Amino acid sequence: MRFASLFLVLMLSGCVSLPSDLNLLGERNLLDVAPKDEYALMHPEWGVKEKPAAVYVGTATNNRTASTSRSSMKRENYDSLESFLMSNGIDYEVLPGNHVMVKVKDMIRFNTGSARVSPDSARWLQRVGRYIATQQGIDIVINGHTDNTGTPMFNDKLSERRADAVKNTLLSSAVTREAIYTRGFGEYVPECSNQTRNGKACNRRVEVMFIVSN
Repeated sequence: MRFASLFLVLMLSGCVSLPSDLNLLGERNLLDVAPKDEYALMHPEWGVKEKPAAVYVGTATNNRTASTSRSSMKRENYDSLESFLMSNGIDYEVLPGNHVMVKVKDMIRFNTGSARVSPDSARWLQRVGRYIATQQGIDIVINGHTDNTGTPMFNDKLSERRADAVKNTLLSSAVTREAIYTRGFGEYVPECSNQTRNGKACNRRVEVMFIVSN
């Protein structure tokens, strides 16, 4: 039931790439046009249309803080995730919306034109994967991004390959395919300016979010 409801939400949002063995429509990717940012999603249950003034931010050292956005979810799922993130020193923020979405603030970085996950990032992801593999109420959304080097078409594919590389690392830690959803945004959602070398490096990234099921 948990997967069925989440599947319907992702189908309606029009912004998810399903694993090939789950794609009932026979298409590899349902993402026709990537939203320009994470607050411009097509389905209201995934988020709000305008960026909010603030979101709840958690750190590895702060006290446990109750959030009104958690009122409708299974408290134990969120508590478990929060405990894992804090005990491993992983900073995060809870995004607004009708679904509880927890975004990890640390991002996975890549070299220019590469979709190879670095050994340091792989170790971090394997630790996350071992935890998620034991959870029934937490799924993962992986967002791939690039800088503006190369053509937009190349970068669209590269962002998907980066997301897939992170997914494969999680699969190697026994996370089920049904719990992982990937999206490629190409060069269209930069985190930093593409006018500098450091800015480009900032944009070559994959972001990881957790969805806590009701």
